[in-house]
Amino acid sequence: MDQDISDSKDSKKSRESKDSKNSNDTMIMVTCNDRLGKKVQVKCSPTDSVLEFKKLLAAHIGTPYNKIKLRYGGINSLNNKLTLDDCKSKNSNSLIFLFRNY
Repeated sequence: MDQDISDSKDSKKSRESKDSKNSNDTMIMVTCNDRLGKKVQVKCSPTDSVLEFKKLLAAHIGTPYNKIKLRYGGINSLNNKLTLDDCKSKNSNSLIFLFRNY
């Protein structure tokens, strides 16, 4: 019985350490511009996928996420499976996207 209690405490500690690792992610500020000059800043984690970011952006601008096309650098349409960290330049901690509503 004592062993069961210690096992449950150990598993609880490991869950707490995993949660603390996820909460310690540094947040980045992503600036998005549309063709009409509207600028929106969204705070998110660099480990978020492009799809997750589109959902956050959709909540800010009031457009369905599946109608948003992101453009970064020379890439016209970003793959939804990429993370924001993949798109980030090495010398900057922020991102700037152009977006279109279709």
